Amino acid sequence: MSCRIALLLTSVILINLVSEHSTFAQNSSVAPMVRMLESGKIPEERLPTILGLICKRGDAVDLRYVFDKAISAETYSPKTRLVILELLANTTRDRKLKPEGDLTSLGKALESAISDENVAMQKQLIQLIGLWDVKELAGDLEKSLQNPKTPASLSGSIITALANLGGKDARQTIVSLTTSKHSKAVRSQAIEALAGIDLALAADSAAKFLSEATPKDNLNNVIQPFLDRKSGPEALGSALASVEIKPDVAKLAIRTMLTSGRNEAAISDPLSKAAGLDTNMEPLTKEELAQLAQEVQQHGDSARGELIFRREELNCYKCHSIGKSGGNVGPDLSAVGGSSPIDYLANSLLLPSQAIKEAYKTLLIVDIDGLQHTGIVVDQDDDRIILRDAQGKEKTIAVDDIEFEKEGNSLMPAGLTKFLTHQEFLDLVRYLSALGKDPGYTMSADPTVYRWRVYQNPPGKVTGELFDDDSVRNMLFEYAPEKWQPLYAFASGNISMQEAREKTKGNIIFLMAEFEVTVAGNISIDLTSTEGMTIWVDDERISAADLKNLQVDEGSHRLLLRVDRSAYGKQELKAIIRKGENPAAEYTIQVGN
Repeated sequence: MSCRIALLLTSVILINLVSEHSTFAQNSSVAPMVRMLESGKIPEERLPTILGLICKRGDAVDLRYVFDKAISAETYSPKTRLVILELLANTTRDRKLKPEGDLTSLGKALESAISDENVAMQKQLIQLIGLWDVKELAGDLEKSLQNPKTPASLSGSIITALANLGGKDARQTIVSLTTSKHSKAVRSQAIEALAGIDLALAADSAAKFLSEATPKDNLNNVIQPFLDRKSGPEALGSALASVEIKPDVAKLAIRTMLTSGRNEAAISDPLSKAAGLDTNMEPLTKEELAQLAQEVQQHGDSARGELIFRREELNCYKCHSIGKSGGNVGPDLSAVGGSSPIDYLANSLLLPSQAIKEAYKTLLIVDIDGLQHTGIVVDQDDDRIILRDAQGKEKTIAVDDIEFEKEGNSLMPAGLTKFLTHQEFLDLVRYLSALGKDPGYTMSADPTVYRWRVYQNPPGKVTGELFDDDSVRNMLFEYAPEKWQPLYAFASGNISMQEAREKTKGNIIFLMAEFEVTVAGNISIDLTSTEGMTIWVDDERISAADLKNLQVDEGSHRLLLRVDRSAYGKQELKAIIRKGENPAAEYTIQVGN
């Protein structure tokens, strides 16, 4: 008997030592990871990897453990906690699984994030309230929406969360937000949310919005919700028939639809009529293509064509890359001129779906909620399919949620050339035919930076004369990293300083290039000029003389330039990162979008 009592006491002691999360021992796939976390010996930078594995393999009890860690201010840094919340949100989307138990503690976490003015944390918590259907917090969301102190950037997340929560009050709130007494940003976000509740009412609201819109408005939230739904194009097309839309707004709406990779006749026909555009998309005959190719050779201009390719409204770089820099949902065009005849290039622009390479064939999926997803298959297994859409965004669809699927058309829809004059079309084709073949349009043989990032509207603290290194690091990389936007070099490897200035909207331009070092050693950085320039590699300020044989360690690095346009005397800038003297580093310049 005494032995039994001793064993029982030992068991009780062990249970108390394991902590309140001992239930994880029942789940053999995550128990070792939980023990690692509870040991407190894991470096914080490794925590997202381990917690991500728990989210991927664990059950609702395991997710509760992760959630409690994420909302406790005493556990990890705000940055790590935000990453954990994002992991939980992705788990719910991918696995339809959420933490067990009462989730109203999201409300207190949101109050804390508001008090700390942590907008990114607020946004993620608001999304989770909607994803996890925490109806008890609907009133808190409505109050936040009406609070003038709530950042405007959160209104879309709040509206979407209310739509997910449902209920009569939430519906009435969203419907009221679609009216013209609210800002266009709020109206468009409300229309997007309403499409998931009442498609016909959302279509009427969208049509009214378009009838009052200007060419400067962002129409993505007004058009995309109807492209995402099985009967959405017909609903919006029917509503468009009863309103009058300005020609330039109609053109913008068509372009918004086309750049998403879709061309739905139900929408494009009434909009084309309002815009005064030809809806005829009949293929050209061989004779007509031959005549067009001759026109391209005689009258096309490659330099003008390169500028057309770079226009933001055409979104060419969203899908295609040059020098491996740009999108990855369409083929890299660096050498397309050397491998494709002019008539083929012209026809590919006019009717992209006539000649799709196997690697770029798309899949159209309709899920059980009636939502449509179109993209290139990135990965798939027995549980899910990952698609990459025309914007380069990846979507994960659970196989069990797929109602219908079929092979789709090219992500570059027919109709984009409607917005070009005949001369612009000739110039664009001439440029494509020059890539990889003509002088000035072949990729540099030197290790050249083709994808830069430029910081939009840098704050005065780093544009004034008395800037310091800490301010640059904090302002540009800690507070608003989302303001870094891609800036792609021309085929020659040069970037236009005028284009950079237009993006940054000022004389002080911050440019960043990234590279990955696989073997530590020396590199040399060649710049067109260093006049009016302050240079950092990572967080260390570097003089122009020190750019030769600069020692770099293994890992990710960034080259940061602060260019005073009034002192920098060149119209262009080119950066070449070479191997230095022995021991030379091994590295890769970052590309993509």
